[in-house]
Amino acid sequence: MFTKRVKKILLSLLIISTSSCNKDYYTVGIEIYDNQFEDLKSKSFPVFSYQEYFEKVQTNLTSNVHLGVYNDDFFGQINSSFISQLDVSSLQSFGAFSQDQENEGSTEDIRVINEEEQVTAVYLDLPFFNNTIDSDNDGVIDLYDADPNDSSSDSDNDGLSDIVELQSGTNPLSQDTDNDGILDPQDTEITGYNLNSQVYEIDSLFGNRNAEFRLKVYELTYYLNSLDPSNNFESIKEYFSNDDFYEEGFYGREFHNDIISLNFDEIPVLYFEDDPLTDDVNELNEVNYFETPRIRVPLEKEFFQREILDKEGTDDLTNQLNFNNYFKGLIIRADSFSDDLYMLLDILNARIVIEYSYNYYNGNGTDDVLDDVIERKKKSTVIPLGGVTINLYNQNGYNQEIVNEINSSAESIPSKMIYLNGTKFFSKLKLFSEDNSISPDLNTLKSKNILVNEANLMLYIDENIHRSKYEYLPKRLYLYSYDDGEPIEDYQKDFTIDYNQASVNSNKYYYGGLLQYDSNNKPIGYKFNVTNHVSNIIIHDSINIDLGLTLTSDIENNFLRSGYLTSSKRLRIPDASVSLPFPVALFGSNPKQQDLSKKLKLEILYTEY
Repeated sequence: MFTKRVKKILLSLLIISTSSCNKDYYTVGIEIYDNQFEDLKSKSFPVFSYQEYFEKVQTNLTSNVHLGVYNDDFFGQINSSFISQLDVSSLQSFGAFSQDQENEGSTEDIRVINEEEQVTAVYLDLPFFNNTIDSDNDGVIDLYDADPNDSSSDSDNDGLSDIVELQSGTNPLSQDTDNDGILDPQDTEITGYNLNSQVYEIDSLFGNRNAEFRLKVYELTYYLNSLDPSNNFESIKEYFSNDDFYEEGFYGREFHNDIISLNFDEIPVLYFEDDPLTDDVNELNEVNYFETPRIRVPLEKEFFQREILDKEGTDDLTNQLNFNNYFKGLIIRADSFSDDLYMLLDILNARIVIEYSYNYYNGNGTDDVLDDVIERKKKSTVIPLGGVTINLYNQNGYNQEIVNEINSSAESIPSKMIYLNGTKFFSKLKLFSEDNSISPDLNTLKSKNILVNEANLMLYIDENIHRSKYEYLPKRLYLYSYDDGEPIEDYQKDFTIDYNQASVNSNKYYYGGLLQYDSNNKPIGYKFNVTNHVSNIIIHDSINIDLGLTLTSDIENNFLRSGYLTSSKRLRIPDASVSLPFPVALFGSNPKQQDLSKKLKLEILYTEY
């Protein structure tokens, strides 16, 4: 027969198992347990919230860059741009030979000639993040698949299954692959379709994707140091969300200034030369490969001719340090939006593409110099955006109520509301008491022999502010140690994984912070499981630390960066919080009378022994 202690432990495990099976709904509350759990007790404790405000956050060393504008009736407008150096670590000589070889010539190789490289086009490429998940491997990504889990589904309704079309080389998303008026099942000769063509689900674009806007690209004239001179160049230099060197006047030549709209088609790249071994095919008219969808805009050819190609063989292109002193980088801005459009772009694959022609000595594969010719060949070189990259955020016009909460919290008055948006607003939480002391209720609980079965922090969305506009609500919040930015124990001990390919930011789901929904699939709030953290305070006399509350775009990312509350007060903050600018308004510890039922609270379920 089990002892009473063992029964309580088994009961605790059962509760944990039950609650961890449901990630979508609020399940914590005494109402979910039936009468057989008569020993289980529930008690709610106060949580005190304080509204915090960043003057600036560190925004270099990120995996994406932000560009665009987003307006919110309550939170105001956020406008983002970015600055980036160029990475010439892989930049080689242009043409077939180095400039030294061209200058010196060769008595042994008549092919070494003056190549006279000439720029024909320059592009700035800013790729979108994309998703090509194909769960059933039938050649159709899940977004467009009639049944993502069945390769025999027929997504274009032409009578041929997706997998059959993949195997036969027809387009599973078109009933007439080559547009000749004959449907695929009856067409015996299909031409013009490239099997390497791909459709994409474009991620991380918010607002009106059809909006037009003016894109501006400038030369940066301010030198960005990758290492911190104030620390004897022994650490990475930090750059911040308000380091707007354009507004400070550190810009030079304008490379691009035009109204554009987004194009989500992949970009075909043609062969630059014909293969002489394939006489029946002219590769110059064939697609070599496709680039993923991206913003691609032309840049000024004359500048890159003079400052890049004509500099071949000079010290300016010898190494990254010399180049950064010579060409300090790009400023990329956008304005005049016809509608809200906010973009997170893939900076790790962003680049400048320079296409050029050059003199090429063609011996035509013979030893007879009489049939040798000098012809113009085409080539391209790529300069990735890299080195120091800085996201810039300009947020203004937010509601006076946010300012009032910030001012009250500065005087240690708990906030009525909690406002979060990652780059500007976050919250500090104190459990049990306003000064982290042992409250009478907590002291009573500590005096008992108890097992903390589950402890949950509950936060509710203010519908009056969001007004049923839930599209951009953060899918996840993040709770951490306020003073040092480190994760709490419940985060560290949660190894749960969501294996769904389409899930993003969904692991560690028992620790929580995920957006919760009611039975009508309406967002209502967020829930954190803080059982270990609370148990340590109650049973093991751990320090009741302040907790930080913010957003997160990646629950697995616990890298830290800097945020400044004032010009001198620095905090370590979660890296993933600055990648998500969209706001949420939550009820705090001191809401209005009509909202008391949605007050921020800590609920503890426990058993005595």
